Amino acid sequence: MPIKKRAVIAALFTLVFFSSSLFATNSRPNIVLIVSDNQSHSLIGTYGNAEIKTPNIDRLAEHGVQFNQAFSVNGVCSPTRATLLTGLMPSQTGIHVALPSDINVPNWSGIEEFRNIPQTFSEAGYNTALVGKYHLGMPQKPQIGFQYWVTFPSGHTTTFYDQTVIDNGKQYEVAEHLTDFWTKKAVEYLSQQKKDKPFFLYLAYNGPYNLPPTVTMEPRNRHADYYKNHTPSMPQESVHPYLKNWAQGLRGPSNLMLKEGTTAWKAIEALNNKTAMINAASETTMVDDGVGTIMETLKKLGIDDNTIVIYTSDQGASYGHNGLFGNTSWSFPFTAHNINMQIPLILSHPGKIKAGVKSDKIINQYDLFPTLLEYAGMKDKTIANSPGKSFMPFLQGNSIKNWDDAAFFEFVTVRVIRTSKWKYMKRLDDEEEPNTLYDLNNDPDEKINLIDDPAYAKTRDSLDKRLTAFFTKYSDSKYDVWNGGSAKGILLEKYYGRDDIFKSRFPNWKEPTLEKAKHVFTDIK
Repeated sequence: MPIKKRAVIAALFTLVFFSSSLFATNSRPNIVLIVSDNQSHSLIGTYGNAEIKTPNIDRLAEHGVQFNQAFSVNGVCSPTRATLLTGLMPSQTGIHVALPSDINVPNWSGIEEFRNIPQTFSEAGYNTALVGKYHLGMPQKPQIGFQYWVTFPSGHTTTFYDQTVIDNGKQYEVAEHLTDFWTKKAVEYLSQQKKDKPFFLYLAYNGPYNLPPTVTMEPRNRHADYYKNHTPSMPQESVHPYLKNWAQGLRGPSNLMLKEGTTAWKAIEALNNKTAMINAASETTMVDDGVGTIMETLKKLGIDDNTIVIYTSDQGASYGHNGLFGNTSWSFPFTAHNINMQIPLILSHPGKIKAGVKSDKIINQYDLFPTLLEYAGMKDKTIANSPGKSFMPFLQGNSIKNWDDAAFFEFVTVRVIRTSKWKYMKRLDDEEEPNTLYDLNNDPDEKINLIDDPAYAKTRDSLDKRLTAFFTKYSDSKYDVWNGGSAKGILLEKYYGRDDIFKSRFPNWKEPTLEKAKHVFTDIK
């Protein structure tokens, strides 16, 4: 063969090989994970709310799969966000409640010793970005594999305006609404991406929030006036006894100061409060605006066809249901109703995910990480002792053999198993307050407790056995508070003054601690 011809063939071979390699690299999907804060699924149009405007989230569902039975693993933000990023339960990560802002351990991270999404994807060649709420460690500089890093110092929201932010090492004040700011920074990040390298964007809004006292403040955002004239309905129920007793000091410390001075009385003030509902609705629509801007940006940049977009929330929150307002932590003793557990979960990727599907399969929060690993071609990566399983076949309209029809939830002194028909909540100490069993088919509002009804004893015992077996299998003894374990940072003392619950039960119980992990997880050998 002539030298010139061999050179041409070699050049063509090189070009084909290079093009094939580039295509293989580019074919890895970009991932945009959008997480809202304290947002019940029932505030969103596609989940049945005809009074609150969420056209962009609704459109996302039209072009993807909407899970109608998705559940958080915990009632507050730090534990649930830890689960989203690690695929582990709170009794595995050690993060049981919302972490304090005054952490004094340099560079401390609550989840750096575990496999996590940003670290895994970064080491696999993805660009990674956090925009928004972190609340899992020291916020001053990037952690756990994130490269682009825009957040704010606190995990708690007292206002959406005039806030300090940390923008890739720079700290400054932002006057505009934080939801708009997070969206703007996300667009900035997306605009910087090159098509030859995939990215993972974690867009963690701190809206709509829906917690007192923020939710009872005068609404100021651009949608407030509309909802003042078109205020959505909210449950009109009397104050729940657990909330009333907590506020009056009959259960737990009297008038206990919580984060930034809020108390149980603030939750009572939010009940049947038009201002609270205007805030809940208008802040939800603010987040929806952000979703619309992100989708439009992906399309303008020509990368929408290779980007999966996930929309979800850290946990749900009541807005009057059962006489409660806020997430699971806003009563004492705690109670976990469906409104606190159920979250929106929508995944969309045109041409890759079946469009217009509404699935009633029960999805746990810890199932998302293994699903994204498989979706990105990293099914070989294992998450040590995770209860999570990939639900990727559901995204393509297929079935999954032996999919577990149960969601599991824990918030310090309560644990829950929730199936398509039953909801069983067990308390660490049920001597004063009862466990609960609800028939969700006939009692979706959870008003009739069947726990002591002999007719349902077999069902109760069966659910109790499954609940116990789950936590026995997956809990880390160091962080299993039901069996003498403790927590990272704090448990109940700071917010409720009640670590005596554990001290009296477990003689060798250790106070929660904050210390750097002995190792940082990595796949790099």
